[in-house]
Amino acid sequence: MQYHPLAQPPPAPRFEARQPAAGSALLFHIEAGKLCMTREVFHPVRGWQCHDLSSARIARDLPGGRSTAFASALSVAVPWRMQMLHLALVVSDGAGDHLYLSLSNPAADLPAMAAHSVVRGAAPAWTACPFDAGPAPGRLAITRVQIGDASDRAFVVVDAVLDADGARRPARYAIDLGRGASRSAGPRWIEHRLPLDGGRVLASCLGRCRGGWDVDGLYLAGMAGTDAQLLYAPLYNPFNPMQPRWARHLELPRGRSADAIAACRNADNTSGLYVAAQGTLYYFSATNQNEGAQALALGTGPAFDGMRSLFAAATGERVTVWGLNGAGQVICTSAPQVYVADPAAWSVPVVILSEVEAIAPSPDGDGTDYTLFAQSGASLVRVTKAPGSGGWTREDVGPFQH
Repeated sequence: MQYHPLAQPPPAPRFEARQPAAGSALLFHIEAGKLCMTREVFHPVRGWQCHDLSSARIARDLPGGRSTAFASALSVAVPWRMQMLHLALVVSDGAGDHLYLSLSNPAADLPAMAAHSVVRGAAPAWTACPFDAGPAPGRLAITRVQIGDASDRAFVVVDAVLDADGARRPARYAIDLGRGASRSAGPRWIEHRLPLDGGRVLASCLGRCRGGWDVDGLYLAGMAGTDAQLLYAPLYNPFNPMQPRWARHLELPRGRSADAIAACRNADNTSGLYVAAQGTLYYFSATNQNEGAQALALGTGPAFDGMRSLFAAATGERVTVWGLNGAGQVICTSAPQVYVADPAAWSVPVVILSEVEAIAPSPDGDGTDYTLFAQSGASLVRVTKAPGSGGWTREDVGPFQH
């Protein structure tokens, strides 16, 4: 365990922030080939504790391997259900990439567990997920991992490039964690093909439509030739995971292409979909995600131009949407949860930061505050807003170490 005194931030330019309903914000990042979890502490002095979550398992399984990518998800907070933190780790050993999962960690307990990991070598517990969707490729390159934030169970999607017989082929897989097979058989890779495959994917995220049979789906936005596509498809057929799944086309006005998308998880694990496209913020409710569903425009203006990333969360009694636009500005707009389908209920987008390169919102699960971390140049910035407050408090956490 490393201790960074005062306000030293995690020494990595790519990070994810998660804010459990109980406890301080957790920042996940890769440093020197290790997956690290950094959290703020206040005793004996204010500072950051950095926990190595991966080295023990890598040394045991793949000596000389390095953490190259990761994903994290915090299950949506619901009454009477423990909030879980899910992690995915990609390890490269020079011959290819390997996937490890650590799912359903009690979010409030993980920092204490990690503090003892150096001694025990067991926090968190990682499950190896070897590729098993056909003949092993000559080389497997994992390009992205996504984990859903549903409260009932974890859903995982892996994007990869297979190198077989001298050809490279992109592919996407849902990781079956036991719903369609015996849990003792271990995770299975199930290829997830959609009509957009072969085109250009611009954005994707996990969520669930109403009537989805308790199975998460994937939202994909991209281009198939010159045609814009926005799709939703369950990760697998809930009645037989090995059978084909169906896809639904969601429609934006005048065939617009999406710049960025974000799913907002509801307490019942369904999700609304928010889409930024050509200067307008659109919305699909969980019940409006059937074939040919039409988007509802929530607002238009320069704040939504060229949106590079989008995030949405329901905290307290409001839904908040954050975005990083083409001008490097972090914008924020919100509405009462019961009125999200009323464009007049949404607040005027506010620019809360400028000259930003990446953001990681971490709304508190119990709705007591909103926190956002942002990378601006070589610095990490944190802005916080309490419910009912009209302004944001900015704190320059410090420069990145390299």
